[in-house]
Amino acid sequence: MQDLYLIGQLFLAAVFGGIVGYEREVHEHPAGLRTHILVCMASALMTIVSIKFQPPGGDPGRIAAQIVSGIGFLGAGTILRQGSIVRGLTTAASLWAVAGIGIAVGVGGPRYLMLAAVATGIVFVTLSTMRSIEPAAGKRVGYGLYLEMPADRLQALGEIMQHLVGIGASVYSTRSVQTSSAEKRAFRLKISLPRKVKIGGIIEKLASQEGLDRFEWS
Repeated sequence: MQDLYLIGQLFLAAVFGGIVGYEREVHEHPAGLRTHILVCMASALMTIVSIKFQPPGGDPGRIAAQIVSGIGFLGAGTILRQGSIVRGLTTAASLWAVAGIGIAVGVGGPRYLMLAAVATGIVFVTLSTMRSIEPAAGKRVGYGLYLEMPADRLQALGEIMQHLVGIGASVYSTRSVQTSSAEKRAFRLKISLPRKVKIGGIIEKLASQEGLDRFEWS
């Protein structure tokens, strides 16, 4: 029964990590479903090992403490700087959060499992709802952008991305979509802009962009 309980802890950690990772995966962030599952499950595993197999007089929290600091190196890999815009901080924070959730699951017991479940809910709600609340608070406004161009003029996409980042836009995702012609390429972008940025200037830029056949702003 003890072994089944330990295995159950690992599966529970994987579920909690998967809940958070699912939200990151849907929005196409650098660290998605698999990464969050692995981080949460591995944190639980190392915590269990630290507690169950400590030497006499040893510190059961030593390995767990290293998880908290060590996860920073993994999170740093998701942070990208594009000009004055820094992307990936929220994903790095979500990795750090699921590591903490994994530690709580690894400690075990009703109280810590309840804390892990509540923390998972808080993290998921924060990630999934704050995106829509922030624009309403006046910080940024989210938009969708559809771009269509000839297959041999893909440099236009790079020029448009460079322009967007230059005016302070955050590009959350870039997804390729199927077109009716093999000679065309199309992309859907999810971006956010500071409220002070005028949409008219961006539309003028897109209308005059060489190599861009069609665009839709929503």
